[in-house]
Amino acid sequence: MKLMRFFLGLIFSFSLMFIVLITSIEIAAYSDFSFYEKEYNKYAVTTFVGISMPELVDITKDMMSYLKGRRENISDIRANINGVENVPFFNEKEIAHMEDVKELFTAAAYIRHLLVAVSIICLILSKIFNGRILDFLSNTLIFGTLFTLCISGILVFIISENFEKYFILFHHMLFENDFWILNPATDNLINMVPQGFFVDITKRILIVFSAFIIFMIGSGMALRKSYK
Repeated sequence: MKLMRFFLGLIFSFSLMFIVLITSIEIAAYSDFSFYEKEYNKYAVTTFVGISMPELVDITKDMMSYLKGRRENISDIRANINGVENVPFFNEKEIAHMEDVKELFTAAAYIRHLLVAVSIICLILSKIFNGRILDFLSNTLIFGTLFTLCISGILVFIISENFEKYFILFHHMLFENDFWILNPATDNLINMVPQGFFVDITKRILIVFSAFIIFMIGSGMALRKSYK
């Protein structure tokens, strides 16, 4: 019985962590467009692309709408670039890559729904096998979260030692083609989001993720006090 509860707690913890990670990525990417404007200023994106800031932010909003499934495509996005009016902003390679990225975001949303169901099943089974669901939940939120946090911390340390190496490895793992290998001379997308941007948004994701972790540990401690 104890072994069963241990495995249920392990499954519940990892499910919860992936739910939180996916949610943190969404919050970091979608919640605040002023972040993008600050990044564009930081990396002089308007200069490299040859576009005004208001128009660049509008294109970013259209791109995010596309990733969320609220826009059918990005092939019709046009802009005034380097004084030339009504120019297609994305080329075929960029559009193909963004289709791949959208598939990843869609898959992540489905995985999160599945993991929510798995988490609920774990709670139900813990109730059936032991009946002390608050005990199970508090222990999982405290110890399971701390364990996962340690693993996450180790991974962050390893990746931070050579971000470019793991950034490239990450793309090789997620994409079966080379559409993600873009050319700054011909592709606007890579000028919009250079590698420095990904370093910054990764930090942003970690901040959101850490806030969730602190909340979960605090919730676990509060639950433990409530039934003792």
